[in-house]
Amino acid sequence: MKKTALLLLVILLTAAPAFAQKSFDMRYSEAVEYYTTKQYDKAIKVLEASKKSPGVTKDQINKANRLLNQCKAAKQKLSDLNLSKETLYFPGSGQTDSIYVTAGKAWEVTSSPDWVTARKELDLLYIEAAPNPLDESRKGIVEVSMGKERTAYVVVNQDQRQSVSRTIRIHTDPDRAFIYIDREPGVLSDNFFLLEGRHDIRIEKNGYERKDTTIVVRADVDDAENEYSFRLSPQFATVSVNIVPEEGYSFDTPPVLDISGNVINLHPSVINNFGLDKDLSYYELYEGGLIPLHPGQYTVKVGAEGFTPQSANISVGKGENASYDFTLVPICGFLTVADQEYAAGAKVFMDGAEIGTVPVSNLRVKSGRHVLSFRKEGFLTMEDEYPVDVQEGKELTFKAFMHRFVTCNVSSEPDYCKVYLDGKYLGSTPLDIFLTEGEHKIRYEKAGYFPLEETVRTDFSNPSISRQISLSQSFPLLVTADKDSLGVTIWKGSGDNRVVYAENAKTPARVSIPLSDTPYRIELTRNNLKTAYKGSFKFKDEADNHVNILSWGDEPPMFGLTIAPDFNKDIVLGKGYSRLGDARLVIFKIFPGLSSAVAKTSLFWENDHSMQVSFPEKTVTDIDGQEHTLQALKTDGPAILPAFSLLFINEEFRIGGGITQHVDANALLTYTWYPNLSKIFSFSHMSGHEVFLGAEINSRLPIFNGHLKIGMEGLFGQANIYYTGQIPETETTFKKEQFYYTEALEQPIRFVVGLGFTIGGKEAKGQNMLRVF
Repeated sequence: MKKTALLLLVILLTAAPAFAQKSFDMRYSEAVEYYTTKQYDKAIKVLEASKKSPGVTKDQINKANRLLNQCKAAKQKLSDLNLSKETLYFPGSGQTDSIYVTAGKAWEVTSSPDWVTARKELDLLYIEAAPNPLDESRKGIVEVSMGKERTAYVVVNQDQRQSVSRTIRIHTDPDRAFIYIDREPGVLSDNFFLLEGRHDIRIEKNGYERKDTTIVVRADVDDAENEYSFRLSPQFATVSVNIVPEEGYSFDTPPVLDISGNVINLHPSVINNFGLDKDLSYYELYEGGLIPLHPGQYTVKVGAEGFTPQSANISVGKGENASYDFTLVPICGFLTVADQEYAAGAKVFMDGAEIGTVPVSNLRVKSGRHVLSFRKEGFLTMEDEYPVDVQEGKELTFKAFMHRFVTCNVSSEPDYCKVYLDGKYLGSTPLDIFLTEGEHKIRYEKAGYFPLEETVRTDFSNPSISRQISLSQSFPLLVTADKDSLGVTIWKGSGDNRVVYAENAKTPARVSIPLSDTPYRIELTRNNLKTAYKGSFKFKDEADNHVNILSWGDEPPMFGLTIAPDFNKDIVLGKGYSRLGDARLVIFKIFPGLSSAVAKTSLFWENDHSMQVSFPEKTVTDIDGQEHTLQALKTDGPAILPAFSLLFINEEFRIGGGITQHVDANALLTYTWYPNLSKIFSFSHMSGHEVFLGAEINSRLPIFNGHLKIGMEGLFGQANIYYTGQIPETETTFKKEQFYYTEALEQPIRFVVGLGFTIGGKEAKGQNMLRVF
């Protein structure tokens, strides 16, 4: 009995935490449900009870407290009624203002003064005060209630009735200063509407002394007399610096100005203005060339590339402007220009300015890089310009060399064609160009016309020549193909007469070429530079401006089938068998023109049942040692004989090209070896060597292509006809014996017309062909 009671006690102690756990979880879930339905009082009550559940843990109490705080906060929020403003001030002329209302429940305006209109719109309370008719200010209360739980108040103050007001204009120098009137917030405007009487004015602007004053607005004068102007006193100093080069020289790069370590940007994209409403920027350029500085002493340094720098110490006070001029002296060397050949008397230009005639001696020149050019009637230099480097204090000698030239007068049909001489643009026709002795390339271009390039060779036998050229009008042509990004080249002629009209274009390509009765040649190439198509097209009508090309296949066919009926009954294979056709599986491209199939099967069918196969007699010995002669067997033979060939022992060679966009024509040579399989497999079949020579026409379409071949075919081999006979073993038993009848094929050559098809991938078009046209 004691043991039983003890056992029950242990069970209860063990289960107690589980019961406590279940009790807390159930109550917590109930509290969550009350919380989500906004029954916060019930949720708080249940959570307080859950914390007192037997065996509750510290973590569970913390969990309950967190939800308890959320419930209390949500309950408090339901009873809150807050206003963004509790006091409003209106002028005597009347005004409208708004207040944002935060409330846990629905709220409404419960009372307001009779001179105040209060209305509710969503979470905003709009309060409008009517004009004050009294000579004294007034005050009222607007009451806002959230049921019986909470009430909030807005105190509305309104000034006394307004006096006469006038328009006032206040001008400041500089502009855009902040103006404060009667302690109201500062504004950047210069027009004000003020009541008559005295008003306090404060004017502020960054970098200037504050201005405090008083103005009196009078109602008995015109608006023009109510204008005021104030000049502000700067708290800064300014400096202006003028930097120029010595007379006869110029700056290659902008000069540099440094004021006590601060580099001034003398060419900013935007120049500052003192009248803008922005903070004052020291050490920056302002209108009038002024640079603001703090009052004090400074070291000014100026310099420029190729000039000796200068510096000066300056002192400026508040409100003062200091102006300084600097003339920079160039760093120089000396230049001498001598005549090497035909240059004597030529005008010499340096950096575009004339400096004398050849020879020039010891000319003082600013150090650095310069460009020399020369002009002399009837002569030209090899280059238009010659760069030279002059070093400080050193003399540089340049020897000028000039050539005679021929004047070439160029005209064109139409006019105003651009002219390029040896790749350099010279101008538009009609034009005179100057050619030195030798060979030159002249190119003519005009929008809407095909460019023309010619080679001109000159000598001095004739001092002037003329060229009259005519450009062919070109028209847009769209070239598309069954595959994008193929390279497009269009041309006419060959060798030295080859003219390329389009090159390096990609399909779909838009080119401009002249109309022509003569066909154009076109070639498409793949990314690996292999030819995808080569052919011709005509472009005689600008309305017929689209050429669509079906490119050659890049993958070999997967399957081919040819049916070749017998057209000559006198030429048969042995016992009346004619070739029916062949099937090829997975045709590999070995190289252009030559291909081979992984497997090739040909079928031969019996076309003369009157002929029978006679097997030879055969002598056999039975198990008792008795000899038996097997009688000759006769049979009609099998109806169909197959022949098999594998990869590399069957080949096809094609050479030809395209006769239309979708049709190819070629010469075809095939060879197939059908091995004799009688020693390996027991079945009737053909063996030998097959050769075909003829012509073939095949289509060039994606996936499926048909073909027709015509020519002479020869099969040099034999028919292997298999038969199983019975040989007597005893008087009552027989055994099977296998017989092969082998017969060489007579008159194996015949005329063949074959019709078939190939199936390939999306890139397999036509057959693998060595294209020559």
